[in-house]
Amino acid sequence: MRILTIIGTPHRGNTRAITDLFLKEFEDTNNLFDEIVLPNDFQEFCYGCANCILNGEEKCPHFHLVNPIIERIEKADLIIIATPVFVMSCSSGLKALLDHLAYIWLVHRPKESMFKKVGFIITSAGGSGVKDTVRLIKNNMFYWGVPTIYHYGVTTMKMGGNYADYKNKDKIKKQVKVKAGKIKRCLKNKKIGLKSKFFFNIFRMTQKNGWNKTDSDYWRDKGWLNGEKPY
Repeated sequence: MRILTIIGTPHRGNTRAITDLFLKEFEDTNNLFDEIVLPNDFQEFCYGCANCILNGEEKCPHFHLVNPIIERIEKADLIIIATPVFVMSCSSGLKALLDHLAYIWLVHRPKESMFKKVGFIITSAGGSGVKDTVRLIKNNMFYWGVPTIYHYGVTTMKMGGNYADYKNKDKIKKQVKVKAGKIKRCLKNKKIGLKSKFFFNIFRMTQKNGWNKTDSDYWRDKGWLNGEKPY
């Protein structure tokens, strides 16, 4: 099994520590680990030119940087997205990457492999913003086509805090272990929910109208407009 971690900051604080705790739960099996650290591994901001959506992803001015990341995401069975809360949202590095992946949303040109993946979101905050940040990332992953998404967020009430000094770290360890167990079981029995099927069918009807030729041609080539499904 391949596990990809996308972490929104190189800072080794609470979010990094919780992510490492989770990954340790998978070290006893024959897994392959991959990691993308932002902004170290991707530093470009989306221009909003919409070339990826209207004219094809290869027309994105940053395609040569985005495409290798997409390929790594496609290879993964479990996608972990981890970020501290920055001003009530995810880190700017993570947001920049998410913006570049708009074209793989269900409404445009989703990747078939996404419907067979499991997602896990990790976030921590020194105050408020955990729920908002989880919601943002979960929406992105869902519209990529990922049918099952777990999340774990913690508020430390200590800005710039270090996990080692956090008084509830034993509680966090137990919670992370439980969450890892649920995800392991899910990975052995992957299912696609009714919500994912519903939105896929809604967007299939949209593509039949052909409002964006690049998208509708993609769906037609996949056979999705004629009843085929990616799941």
